[in-house]
Amino acid sequence: MASPQLDSTLVLCLLFVVSCLAFVVRAFRTSGKDGAAHAAPPSPPALPIIGNLHQLGTGHLHRRLQALARSYGPLFLLRLGSVPTLVVSSASLADAVLRTQDHVFCSRPQQHTACGTLYRCRDIAFSPYGERWRQARCIAFVQLLSAKRVDSFRALRQEEIARFVGRIHAVSGAQENGGERRGVNVTELMLSLTNTVISRAAFGNKLGGVEPGMLRDMMGEISNLLGTIAVSDVFPRLRWVDWATGLDARVKRSAAKLDDILEKAVQEHEKSKGDDGGEARDLLDDLLSVVKDGDQGSKLDRTDVKTLLIMAGHVPGRNRHDI
Repeated sequence: MASPQLDSTLVLCLLFVVSCLAFVVRAFRTSGKDGAAHAAPPSPPALPIIGNLHQLGTGHLHRRLQALARSYGPLFLLRLGSVPTLVVSSASLADAVLRTQDHVFCSRPQQHTACGTLYRCRDIAFSPYGERWRQARCIAFVQLLSAKRVDSFRALRQEEIARFVGRIHAVSGAQENGGERRGVNVTELMLSLTNTVISRAAFGNKLGGVEPGMLRDMMGEISNLLGTIAVSDVFPRLRWVDWATGLDARVKRSAAKLDDILEKAVQEHEKSKGDDGGEARDLLDDLLSVVKDGDQGSKLDRTDVKTLLIMAGHVPGRNRHDI
C-alpha cells in the first residue's frame, strides 16, 4: 500500500496556521506585562497578528496616515505586524526627530531585500549610522556628486539630449514625407535618456562587455525588489515564508547578477587605468582613486565602491532622511 503524500500547499498552510496560533498565545501572555511598564504614544486599536495593517489599505497611504493623525494626534504608534512604527506628522515634531534627535533616529530599518541585494546593507541608504557611513557619504556627496562634478558632465548631457531630440525629429520627419503615421513613446525615450546619462557618468564606456540595456534591466529589477515588503520585515518569526514563496531565491539571483555586472565594470576600469584614449574620467575612476590613495583617511574597500555606484544611479543631492 502506497504511503499518503501531503500536498506542498497544504503543508505551507498548516505551518502558517501554527505560526499564527503561536503569535496569538505569545501576544496574550506579554500584553499585560509590557503595557504598564512604559508609557507609549496613542495607538489605533490593533488586531491580533496583523496589528494595524488593515487600517492602511492600498494606495494613498499618506491620506490614511493623515486621517489617523486627526484622530490620534501628530505622534502615534502603529503596529505593522509585530513591528512597532512611530508616525510623526507635525512640523515641530519632525524637526525634533530629524534635527534635534537626529543621532537617535537616523539609522534606517534594514529590510530583507536590501540586505540581500545591497551587500548586507553597506550602501548609504540602509547602512547604520557610524564612521563608515560618514566616510561613504562624504565621498559620495562632496567628491562625486558635488555641483562642480555634476556640471563636468554637461557635454555628456548635451550630447545625449541632442540624440533624444533627433529620434523624435526622425519620427516626425517620416510623417511629413508621407511615411507611416505612428506615435512617439516619449516616456520610453525619457527613461532611455536618463539611463544612458547616468550609465555614462558612472561607468563611461567601460562596462566590461556588459550591454547597457542589461544594466538598465538589472537596476530596474533591483528597484522592484527594494519596493517589495518581505513577510519577515513585518513578521520576523515567519522568516521561512520568504523562502517558501521564492523571494529568497529571487533576491540571491538578482544579487549575483548585479555583482557580476559591477565586478566586470570595475575590472575593466582597472585594466584601462592610464589608457583611456582621451575619454573623460567617470565616477568609477574617481572612486577607485579614492580607495587606492586613501583620501581623507578613507578605509573603504572594493565592496564600498560597488555600493556607491548603485547609489550614483539614484537622484543625487538628497539628505539621509530623503534617501
